[in-house]
Amino acid sequence: MCGIIGIASNKSVSINIINALKKLEYRGYDSAGLATIANGEINEKKCPGRVEKLEKILFQNPSEGNLGIGHVRWATHGVPNEVNAHPHSSEIVSVVHNGIIENSDQLKKDLEKSGKVFKSQTDTEVITVLLTEKLKKLEPLKAVFETLDMLKGSFALGIIFKNYKDFVIGARRGSPLAVGYSNSENYLGSDSYALKSMTNKITYLEDGDVCVLTNNKIDFYNSKNKKINKEILTLSNDKNTAEKGDYKDFMSKEINEQSITAKTCVKEYVDHLRKDINLYNFPINPKDIKKIILIGCGTAYHSCATAKYWFEELTNVSIEIDIASVSYTHLTLPTILLV
Repeated sequence: MCGIIGIASNKSVSINIINALKKLEYRGYDSAGLATIANGEINEKKCPGRVEKLEKILFQNPSEGNLGIGHVRWATHGVPNEVNAHPHSSEIVSVVHNGIIENSDQLKKDLEKSGKVFKSQTDTEVITVLLTEKLKKLEPLKAVFETLDMLKGSFALGIIFKNYKDFVIGARRGSPLAVGYSNSENYLGSDSYALKSMTNKITYLEDGDVCVLTNNKIDFYNSKNKKINKEILTLSNDKNTAEKGDYKDFMSKEINEQSITAKTCVKEYVDHLRKDINLYNFPINPKDIKKIILIGCGTAYHSCATAKYWFEELTNVSIEIDIASVSYTHLTLPTILLV
């Protein structure tokens, strides 16, 4: 699961990008990279392997610039090497991407027919090439929206532009993307954990949202390119939640904290005074539910099997479970699908 970071600041950003990428290592990855805008050029550095390797490259050859994007990649298209690592840059634009562009093969064929040359095996480079063409006639935000209209699949994007050294553009469809606020610096990240060391003021993008970050301002747009307002949330200051603590990795931490997490989750919905369960803002009357389908992979599938037992022990609702790769296009109400 890839991770992205973007920073617009009034000071050099490469160190903060590296630190944020280290926070994203828990997602799993096989290569890392970053790009900044400095002296009117895109300065890209990337490598297969760990973030520490990228950090050593920067120590030997620093990347200046008050604007930048970074990425840790888990290879889905092409082998894990330097060419396939993110960012993917042309002379005028650089892109980091989390997700999959489902129509990348067809887009690539069409672009190659018109003479465009691709360097990598990735689906992401299609975005870079499309944006490069759009930017010949359009300003960046319009170019981004027209490119997004051509893409099928899920993605979170961070984008910087050679000729616009004061902003980063982010976009979300399917894959999570958070925005962080700070003094003279604003952030873009795959999750709030990557940003928490820099800020506790967070906004989450919804599907179709696009954001434009400068060092002192953030603008949000919906899928129709209309400016919108977003709620700013304050993250908890509980370090035990955000840090590994005494555990060797986050997986060990999550396994050992399962009982506490389950109790906390259940407690949110228990009304002790009325001795009842409250499902706040639940869109369906629970009495109307005839079937529940639980979906998961691996250990999540086994969790579904446990949930099936308890649901059927305590209710008369029919429960089915299946592997997450199954597509339920035939569902009709009153069936509820839980992923």
